[in-house]
Amino acid sequence: MNKLLKYEFRATLRLYLPLYLVMLGFAVLGRFSLWGVPWKVTVQEDLAGWTNLSISVAGTGVGNEVLAILLNIVLTGNVLVLLGAMVVHFIITLQRFWKNLMGDEGYLMFTLPVSTGELLWSKAICAFVWGVVTALMVLLSVLVLAWHPQLVQAVKQELSTIAPEEWQLILQMLHNVLPPVMWPILVAEAVISGMGGLFLLYSAMAIGHTVKNHKVLASVGAYGIISMVLGTAASLLMNLLLPLMAGIPQDIQLNSLSELLLFSYQIGRFMTGIWLGALVIDLLSAIGGFLLARHLLNTQLNLE
Repeated sequence: MNKLLKYEFRATLRLYLPLYLVMLGFAVLGRFSLWGVPWKVTVQEDLAGWTNLSISVAGTGVGNEVLAILLNIVLTGNVLVLLGAMVVHFIITLQRFWKNLMGDEGYLMFTLPVSTGELLWSKAICAFVWGVVTALMVLLSVLVLAWHPQLVQAVKQELSTIAPEEWQLILQMLHNVLPPVMWPILVAEAVISGMGGLFLLYSAMAIGHTVKNHKVLASVGAYGIISMVLGTAASLLMNLLLPLMAGIPQDIQLNSLSELLLFSYQIGRFMTGIWLGALVIDLLSAIGGFLLARHLLNTQLNLE
């Protein structure tokens, strides 16, 4: 298993490293575009009385116009790169599973002294980790793009206007809405939901691969049917679990501090129950997706 993970991470690193370098490169260029260039904001009113804002590079001349066009291209490219990062990750995830296990490389992979379950786990763990890293890289790119000392100072000034007793109230409400017991539930839910989604995706591709023609189309259709069935089952199961969860009282008027804190406490209990129910549902879905994918790869896979 460790060797499988090592091989998988090494093989996918060459795909993700250029993506991350492009993301950071556009973030740095975008930051220069936002903060390193003097922008001019023009406010005008049209004949209908509507206010129009136009943003341009300060100064006149052909050079400034060319610079404005280049900066707009950089900012647009930065947005497209950030939006497309998760799409690229999704495509890599599909490609790695399809080609590595159900393509020509499958002849080699299934001759290794490992079980089909270990092959599935290695693909899912690697894809999940890269998904988390990609999300963190998107966040880092946004921070690089938006961070500026003046912006930080403005936020600090705004926060300094909040009185200490207001901060205490805010922190108490956050503690009630997000109690300590909820944090491990949220972490477990994020991991199980992510891994379960990958196993269901692998199951759909394995189903599509059993079809003689139009395998990709069959995989898309299988994924749609699986998602619809699981969504319906999850709704029914959640409806069964809801009566067992802590309800939100209907008679709270929120006219006093104690009622506000009680309401936030009840919200926290209710949300904890909701996330517990979601955790149970996603755990069952993940187990089912893994077992289905393993069964299809063991019994129905045809590499010819």
